[in-house]
Amino acid sequence: MNYLKQDKGFTLIEVLAVIIIIAGLAAIAIPKLVSSTANAKQKADVATAHQVKAALDRYQVENGTYPKNLETKDGKVTAPGFIPNYISKLDVSTTQQVVVGKEGFGVSTLTVDESDSTLYHFPADHTPNRIIMIYLSADGLAAEVRAYDEKMKEAIWTSAD
Repeated sequence: MNYLKQDKGFTLIEVLAVIIIIAGLAAIAIPKLVSSTANAKQKADVATAHQVKAALDRYQVENGTYPKNLETKDGKVTAPGFIPNYISKLDVSTTQQVVVGKEGFGVSTLTVDESDSTLYHFPADHTPNRIIMIYLSADGLAAEVRAYDEKMKEAIWTSAD
């Protein structure tokens, strides 16, 4: 007796159909995953900026002025009396967005308006040098914190709002 042998397996067309379906799903899912990751990192940096501003405000309430001794080096802020008393650490491991050489924190000075000493401004040639920037007035009466996007062009959050 001759039995017909039946091949068990998939045809080439069936395999190609599955590959096309998987490729289509990947084309939709991968960009969404990448953008959601970038979005989450931005939101984490905004949350960190909120915490920094809250710590600065607590310091100001308890001491009468904002800290005047904040120093930065390579994205790390040092400030005796402020760190770790009001916030545990401010360094490159604290920020989430990846901008080569611009991770971490920066400190800059606000200038007093010549016509109204209660108004403060950014220096005219100001460009942020870190993901999260802390701006303090020299007299210790004003502070602002800003979180910037990964292109360092736009503030995604500012405490002035």
